[in-house]
Amino acid sequence: MSIYEDCLVSDDLSKSQRIEQIAVEIAICQRCHLHESRKNPVPGAGDYNARLVIVGEGPGAWEDEQGKPFVGRSGKLLDQIIEKHGVLKRSEIFITNVVKCRPPGNRTPMPEEIKMCKDHLIAQLNTIRPRAILCLGSTAAQTLSGQTSPLTRLRGRNLSGLKPAIVATYHPSYGLRMGEPVVKLMESDFALACSLALGA
Repeated sequence: MSIYEDCLVSDDLSKSQRIEQIAVEIAICQRCHLHESRKNPVPGAGDYNARLVIVGEGPGAWEDEQGKPFVGRSGKLLDQIIEKHGVLKRSEIFITNVVKCRPPGNRTPMPEEIKMCKDHLIAQLNTIRPRAILCLGSTAAQTLSGQTSPLTRLRGRNLSGLKPAIVATYHPSYGLRMGEPVVKLMESDFALACSLALGA
């Protein structure tokens, strides 16, 4: 089943109004305990008509400080990969996370936190309706694909037989730790996601 069928979107609002409404819903959300320790919610940013959406795990310290996704060291690596490929600009992509509030200590989000926040993510995807989604890390890949295999088995291919295409790759934080071999795989996965997003 396509993830677009998991959540209905009102036809009464424009796309930008709906994305802004979701951001307000995220700002006042108290479904889990993450709102208690966050500084700022991080709903996402980018093109509301994006053909490619990038989904990470959750905000880090810099993101929590600024309320924007991927602005720290991981974000700089992501920017380098986007710029190196050269087909899409960051401004043409919508970037968000599975959970919208920073988990304390940058820990992996707990299953209950993911469950409570998933409706926000699905609503964003239903509104933007990208042709492809690039999942950064196993949390995003498993959440959106419904598969429980390790990331090494998920990455590098289209995980969805329906729309949108779903491609998984390593999280930039892992790329920073492991260096060039992993970054090259990330570049290859990004190229695949762009190809699927642009219909090549």
